[in-house]
Amino acid sequence: MSSNQFYNSPNYGTINIHQTTNVGYVVPRRSWPRRHPILTAILVLFGLGFIANNWWILLVVGAVWLGVRAYRSHERRQELARQEQQRLIASAEAQNQAYLNGHQFGTHGHFPAQGYPAAQQANQQYPFQG
Repeated sequence: MSSNQFYNSPNYGTINIHQTTNVGYVVPRRSWPRRHPILTAILVLFGLGFIANNWWILLVVGAVWLGVRAYRSHERRQELARQEQQRLIASAEAQNQAYLNGHQFGTHGHFPAQGYPAAQQANQQYPFQG
């Protein structure tokens, strides 16, 4: 047996940094299917045969996947509705506070009163508009 610990390496005969130095550099390992292509092919063929004989499993997995997807979509829509409700509550609270402080935003909301002289002379900055 050779004293070279890399004699069975796919890169045997080439000079790699981990063969010449002791700096701790490790060549990344290949994934299991790339290290064992024949076993991978055999397992894939067995898997395809299993699915061909038990096709109903695909239906069950597909139904579960669609159910999870529908549930997540429903949850997302509920969260968006909740956020919209919170935005409306915050806007209503701001308008109420503006009304209590005598600001025209409290009376007219997001639609400024253009033609009223009181609104023109007050020259008040609207909330939510910069």
